[in-house]
Amino acid sequence: MNNNLPVDPRKGFNLAATSMNKESPFVENDGLLLYKDGCKTPEFLSSSFCIHLFGELVIVDHYVLLFPDSETLTDYAKALINYDAKITEGPGKWPDDFCPEQNLLPEDASMYFLSALMPSGMILVLLAPNAPDEQIASLFQQQGFNTVHHVAILVDDIYTAAEVWQKKGFIPLSITPQEDDSLCQWFFRNWTGQIIELICRRYMGKETFSCENIAGLRLSELAA
Repeated sequence: MNNNLPVDPRKGFNLAATSMNKESPFVENDGLLLYKDGCKTPEFLSSSFCIHLFGELVIVDHYVLLFPDSETLTDYAKALINYDAKITEGPGKWPDDFCPEQNLLPEDASMYFLSALMPSGMILVLLAPNAPDEQIASLFQQQGFNTVHHVAILVDDIYTAAEVWQKKGFIPLSITPQEDDSLCQWFFRNWTGQIIELICRRYMGKETFSCENIAGLRLSELAA
């Protein structure tokens, strides 16, 4: 039995689009994920969220795309709107424009951020560095523009799913999951540094991220 899929994995998604698994946008290279060339378009990613990932059939809650600067990110966001996507958060500088109370985070943990809900029900997250010395910029320098910051997997039982991914060599970045009123999340990293997020949404249809959710990811990265 596959322990990653939600009890009703199609809940919140376009039923026709989830009728079968799709081509993954990723190349798996000894534990590291990279986007395939030509697989970062809105059309491809919106229809490709029921995929095989490291040998597991999963439902992707959200993909993350990295951009070299805010201007390039904004241009891509315009393409999303033309594809009938709904911008749910941003664009803006995180945490300043979203969560000003998160003022204890290191400066290099800030980023330019936007999230969009696709017609299929899947979420796209767009990130760009605010300055050349920020953490996201260093990912570009190390792995190139097709690097996968992280991929979030929608699960029903986060502890059962955690056991599956730990057997694949993914180590939790916190002792327990991080929870807020709308979702429960747990970040894992493998031997290459690749991060996956297990996410359980309590209220499907609330396709958004809280201050605690994003801060949890950034702090987990810095602590690893």
